[in-house]
Amino acid sequence: MAMGKEIVCFCHDISRRDIERAIREGYDHPETLKRFTGVFMGPCQGKMCAMNVMRVFAETTGKPIESLRVPTLRPPLEPIPLGTLAAPEDAD
Repeated sequence: MAMGKEIVCFCHDISRRDIERAIREGYDHPETLKRFTGVFMGPCQGKMCAMNVMRVFAETTGKPIESLRVPTLRPPLEPIPLGTLAAPEDAD
């Protein structure tokens, strides 16, 4: 029985296989995994994918999920319109 594609990060369409492959290639720390794949960096800032990614990370590396820490989130912590950044004086 063939299994479908298991999406882990919906913002960037990153699958379980993508995460597993990245870990096998040496991105075996949540912070380096974030930089390589873009997980935790979509519009949701990891709110939707963090637990999915950390679960797959723990299963793939054999590390207990309790010992893992979600990488530091960087501003903006909430989505903002790009126009606010491009023309702050016009944003109201």
